Amino acid sequence: MKFQIPLAPGTITQFLLRVVTCLVVISFLSQMAAYLLPGVSPDNYLVRAFGVDSERNIPTAYSALALLFCSFLLGTIAYVKNLDSCRYKNYWKVLSFIFVYLAVDEAGQLHEKLIQPMRTMLNATGILYFTWVVPIGILVVIFLLSYTKFLFHLPVPTRKLFVAATALYIGGALGMELVGAYRSSTAGENNILYQTIVTIEESLEMLGIVVFIHALTSYIKTSLGGATWNIYIPGKQTYVTEHENIGLPAISEPANTNISR
Repeated sequence: MKFQIPLAPGTITQFLLRVVTCLVVISFLSQMAAYLLPGVSPDNYLVRAFGVDSERNIPTAYSALALLFCSFLLGTIAYVKNLDSCRYKNYWKVLSFIFVYLAVDEAGQLHEKLIQPMRTMLNATGILYFTWVVPIGILVVIFLLSYTKFLFHLPVPTRKLFVAATALYIGGALGMELVGAYRSSTAGENNILYQTIVTIEESLEMLGIVVFIHALTSYIKTSLGGATWNIYIPGKQTYVTEHENIGLPAISEPANTNISR
């Protein structure tokens, strides 16, 4: 038995938007219940399980998997670009590895390990209370500058989606983090305003990843010929073999390719 699953950008994006909406709404409602309803505390199991600011819970698992999916898509593009000897193939490879790190960081909250030592070193308060934004912010600036040429070689629709995704993700991860840091240093974290700020922050991050996934899947469809995953169930055997089948003009007919170099 054989199943074919096409890489449909619209379908994937709609599904992810529904998931993000559900996670954000449930998280916000659970946080409001913790602060407004008697008998419900921030340490309640359901509140922690769905809170976007909590660690090792359902929203965290979703975000880590979404980032890994980005890495997979980027790796697929890098593989094709390597076969086609594209001058920007290494840029795609580096992006793929970066998203693996982001997924691991999301799952393990690695960046938060920088907070306490840097807070002590800088005696940080206010918007720099979450001091990890300092080294990460510097790295982000360096990254954006080094990828300028890469960005402008992309097709215009893809470029616009990349810029939108970056603005949303960085606006949440760094911009709203600074706002949350100020609130945390002045009034603590156990209050409705801080939880609202965190909800906006995480919503922007998750939305940015959805836009980025849409950009990648659309790019694969329009510039690389699309992709289809085939799932085979041979006879009555109990295992399933999954592989990717990508139709690429760049591989079969190099002379007629329209892939940007």
